[in-house]
Amino acid sequence: MTTEGIRPHRRVILQGAVATGAVLTAELTQSAQASAAPPVPKGITPVGPMSTSRLVQGPQGASVEVPAALGALLTVGTSGVPAGAVVALTYDSRLYFAAPRSVLVRGSRLIPVHGVPKAGPGHAVRLEVRLPQLPAGEYTLQAGALKPQRFPADLVTDPLPVQVEVVDLAGATTARALSRPTAKKDVPWGVQLGAGWQQAAWGDGFSVWYPTLVTAHSVGPGVVPAGSRIRISLDRQVFESVEITAATDSDGKRVLGLPRRGTSTGRATATWTSHAPVEADARVTLICRTEVRELSGPLDTLAPPLVEFLPPKRSRDSQRPTGQESQTRSDDIYSTATRAAAAPA
Repeated sequence: MTTEGIRPHRRVILQGAVATGAVLTAELTQSAQASAAPPVPKGITPVGPMSTSRLVQGPQGASVEVPAALGALLTVGTSGVPAGAVVALTYDSRLYFAAPRSVLVRGSRLIPVHGVPKAGPGHAVRLEVRLPQLPAGEYTLQAGALKPQRFPADLVTDPLPVQVEVVDLAGATTARALSRPTAKKDVPWGVQLGAGWQQAAWGDGFSVWYPTLVTAHSVGPGVVPAGSRIRISLDRQVFESVEITAATDSDGKRVLGLPRRGTSTGRATATWTSHAPVEADARVTLICRTEVRELSGPLDTLAPPLVEFLPPKRSRDSQRPTGQESQTRSDDIYSTATRAAAAPA
């Protein structure tokens, strides 16, 4: 039987087209998936900072967010890396110090590594760490810490960026910035509190301290904002009340503000709120008047006296830490135990 002249059935043509289309669709899908798949990581890659950030302020309001510790997160690709790769951290010596020994951390495993800090131009330091052979995985390089930042060393002009750089055995370099500048903020400012103390005495050898005056020194470079508060808190077992009767500047002139009396959780309180900014290097002195209760014997407990500075919420980001935003005493003699401890040997 000859097939010449016989035309294929329409159903056969459609089935063939469907089959061919299915194969073509599968090939295109596989091709698209292959092109969309991320490349398999190789070598070692810097991922980012190893910890949270901290704001470093400049004297004119410029600020930079920097890592809260010196180090970096690293990823080693599926093929691992041989010994000899170098991770370099570049940082500002005004902000960080290098630890005596650097460490790679992977899970609970600690891998000591050798780091050599080298001074660069200006305040720049480059810490180079040579790595051992490493299998694939996530690693944390811990190499140092931020220096304590308090007045007067808390303002840093033009801090250098923190960078991590990886140099493999072939000399290829991958770098990543670990710090970033932020939007310019208000010019930073700070306060140092001081207090003049007096004793209230009763019974046989009992006495407690309370402030008769409080000073607030504006350390600059910006002004202490209007709306800042100074609050005095005293234990109501001893003190009936406390109030602020006057506020003056260094020349004895009146400083405008709002004094208020009150009570809070067993304490007598007095709060003064400034009506105007306090210029840099100026001082405000508050005069306090206290009413002392009549006592005859020891007390079981006593809340220590507290003088504290409370900034307006909108200005907290630009406040400089001085470490003297509060004042207190810990040498009150109010019980038989504290009296015995204070007695001369």
